[in-house]
This record gives sequence, structure tokens and C-alpha cells, in this order.
Amino acid sequence: MAGYMPTQAASDWAQSRTEPVPIQHVGNASGSVNGNLLGDKQRVLWYCRGYKINPSVEGRKCWMMPALRKHFANWKANPRRWEITYILSRLKGFSLVAFHSLDSYRLKKYREKLMIPVVEAEYVNILFDPEFQNSVAQVKDISCLDVARLANMWNLARLVGPGIFVEVGTYKGGTALHICNAIEHRDADFYCFDPFEKGGFEKIGDQDKCFKPSDFTDTRYEDVVNLLSSKPKAKVIQGFFPAAAENLNLRDIAFCHLDVDTYEATKDSLEFLAPRMARRGLIILDDMGHRETPGVNTAVTEFLAAHPSFLFIPMFPVQAVLLPKSLW
Repeated sequence: MAGYMPTQAASDWAQSRTEPVPIQHVGNASGSVNGNLLGDKQRVLWYCRGYKINPSVEGRKCWMMPALRKHFANWKANPRRWEITYILSRLKGFSLVAFHSLDSYRLKKYREKLMIPVVEAEYVNILFDPEFQNSVAQVKDISCLDVARLANMWNLARLVGPGIFVEVGTYKGGTALHICNAIEHRDADFYCFDPFEKGGFEKIGDQDKCFKPSDFTDTRYEDVVNLLSSKPKAKVIQGFFPAAAENLNLRDIAFCHLDVDTYEATKDSLEFLAPRMARRGLIILDDMGHRETPGVNTAVTEFLAAHPSFLFIPMFPVQAVLLPKSLW
């Protein structure tokens, strides 16, 4: 198939991503998305620029001066203001504000470098799609994904053939709800898997140094069940994948969003999913090519070496698609 990327090329591509990819935030200038205002060009531009007053890079400059003034006022009002220990504590506060300011400037420059030429958002049809806009508005506070990744997921969920839809790594349920919204017109079962509050990661290896076992535990199984309660075909499974799926008849998987961040979890999940894919099915990998998740890149490279029947397609900004070539 056209666009096939062999194993070595996939590895080279992942390693060549030397610039950090900044986190985007969905929202308009006030930090929210009004689902009733549809088709407005300026609204779409806000979407893609990722403006959100707090905590976006652009917004940090809005709170830097008030923070400095507050530190100074606290120092001036304190009767111990001339004591050396108190002065040092205030200086520490000033230095933290200055550090965040410099960090904001650095990330802003990285954004400018990465986005030249800029994305011409006003010509992107999906950003004017009322259904997509409403879905983004619903999940903006409970999803870690930026608009570009949500758009990729929306389009691919509607592209695949018949079968089961799966998400591995649901966290607070934002992307699970987004997938369900995208396939509202289908009569398809949806399964999402996550340990939720019982544990973030089962195994953390040498390539997963950015994570600790307690990460991503600020969520609750019951909250995600309630979130998806309006989706009768959605089933929320608590536990580590793929062990949590052993007693389920997960066959003919049309679509899987795999977002598990670490080497072992990615490797085990792909091995479980590979023989269960449906015709015209695919796997979307999140954090592929991300600087902080080298374990994902390694697991995918090893998977492609062991399964040359799969096609690897990278997507902007930090996603990739795996297709079983014989089923397309």
C-alpha cells in the first residue's frame, strides 16, 4: 500500500522529533467554548490557537504582574519584612514567578518555530462542523488531547468499517465521550478500559521515567460511567488492559484508541489487538513521537518488526495509525 513506512523508517521518524510539542488547550479567550456559537471564523481561530487564559503560555503573562504585586504587598505588610529569613522566602517567590515567565517565553518561541507557516484554520472544514464543535465543547475540560488530535480521531472513527470500538487509557473519559459522539449514527458497541483511581500504571520501565505509578489516578470509575450513561452501547471496564479484557469477546475491532504512555503497556496492548482487528479496522496511537514517551516509540518499532503486515502512518502532532494491510 502507498505510504508504507518500514520498521527502520518508523524508528527514524520517531527519533527525529527533536522539538518539544507544546500542550494545546481548547477554548476561546474567556477559557470556554460556547457550543451555541457555530460557524464563526474568529471562534475557529481561537480553537486552533489554543487560547485559554489559564494556564496557556499566552495567558501566563496575564498573571505575572499581579503575582509580583501580590508578593510585594505581602512583604510590605508583614512586620517581619526586614528579617533575613522572611526576605529570602519572598525572594524565592519572586524567583518562581520569574522562572515561569522565562519558561513561558521559551515555550512561546518553540510554538512560533514549530507553527511556521501557521495552520490556515479558517479553511479546515471539520472545525466548522457543528457536531464536532459541540463534542469538543463537551470534552474540553476532561481530555488531555488538543483540537488537532480530536479532529484526527473524529475523522478516523467515521472512516472505519463495521465492528467494535475500543479505547485503552480512558482517564477521565473525555476522549471516550468524543468517540461515542463521532459514532452516534452507528449501531456499534464501545468498550473503554482504565484502572482509574485504582492505579495509573501497572509497570514502569527505564524508558518511562517521566511517569510514576500514581499518575492519572485523579479520576473515578463511577464518574466515567455517569459521563457515558447517555450512550447505551458504551461499556466502562476498570482494570489494566489487556488482562481486563480476557473474559470479553473482543473480536472484529474496527477502531481502537490506544493511549497508555509506557513501553510495556503499549507492547502488551498491541499484541492483544493485532489478531482481533476487523476488516477496514485501525489503531490510533497517542503520544507517538512525543519527546516524553520514548517507550511508546520503542514498543511500536518492535511491534512493526514482528508484524510486517501492519502499515504505520504518522499523524500530526503526536499520533500515528496502524493498519492491518490485508484487511484494507
